[in-house]
Amino acid sequence: MKEMNLQNVLNILLILLIVTILILGVILSLNINNFKHKDASEQYNILTKKYGNPSISDLSEGGIAIWKKNKLKGTCFHEIKLLDESVSHCVPAPHRDFLYTYVKYEVPDDKVLDVISLSGSVAYDPLKKELRARCGSEAANIGTLYLATAIGNSRITFDEILKKGLYKKVILSLQNKQNIEIYYNKLCKALEEQPGNPNWSGYFGLAFPDGCCDGYDPNKNTCGKQENFKTDKSEKFTDKTDKNKNDPTLEPVIV
Repeated sequence: MKEMNLQNVLNILLILLIVTILILGVILSLNINNFKHKDASEQYNILTKKYGNPSISDLSEGGIAIWKKNKLKGTCFHEIKLLDESVSHCVPAPHRDFLYTYVKYEVPDDKVLDVISLSGSVAYDPLKKELRARCGSEAANIGTLYLATAIGNSRITFDEILKKGLYKKVILSLQNKQNIEIYYNKLCKALEEQPGNPNWSGYFGLAFPDGCCDGYDPNKNTCGKQENFKTDKSEKFTDKTDKNKNDPTLEPVIV
């Protein structure tokens, strides 16, 4: 009887040990950063110390970590994305891009080309009113967005930046931490004083200069008057291609 009791105790202890190992394995697998690129992995550690755990994360090879607005309280950033990627970039000196910083900003139509010409790391979504920079550090993104919004707010022209080599000078000056704070504060101020409305959406002025239909409500995504839409068969519109049917009367537009 004693031997059986002892055996039962040993079996229970063995089961508890196995369960503990499995639990520890799961915990470690959730916390181990398995990114392929070391620089992106290092940036993950920096960002988690600063903003806490990301809102969404996949730390496997080729994964992503996203810090949404609720994680960025107290900042003027809209979103931060870290990708396990390595985008080669040779200016102002060879480096690699993998960190995306987004701000809510409406670039004036006449400044769009100048803003996105600042760097191959700058992109703009005119419907979401999001301006983003993709560099290898948060500091570089701040410097980039600082200059991009300076162009958008008409504080300086792209030609002046190009002529004076200001982008390279700004990036190099980031080695001084005080300058990063200065650029960040100026970026936040530029966002507050932006000439457009970062919350309005519906169309891109350069693509559709006639604008939206009268009374357009971006929240409901409807026009003020239904009769503004023509009901002719050829004028009906749907972008739900899975529900479209073959219609031989509609000719392709060949350019």
